[in-house]
Amino acid sequence: MGRKKTIKTIDEVLENSKIDQQPQEENLVKKTCRELGITQKELAEKTGFSENAISKWNLGSKIPLSAERFFKVLYENYEYNKLKSQILKLQVI
Repeated sequence: MGRKKTIKTIDEVLENSKIDQQPQEENLVKKTCRELGITQKELAEKTGFSENAISKWNLGSKIPLSAERFFKVLYENYEYNKLKSQILKLQVI
């Protein structure tokens, strides 16, 4: 009794492998809130976007490019201010 060889297409192999499955990027709303230590409501207040829009984006709706850029600039500003504060503390010493 011989074994029957099964020939699979590349698509079948990739479909069953983890090689082609890219890790999903963290939701930008969740990431921004986590990194800034704020709630979605506070994010809405800081950005001027409605709480409803923030909530929809958090649940997976596509985030407009302008909002993505805004969140990134908001985080960069937060990091800048944190670093500035640390530098000022060192100057006092």
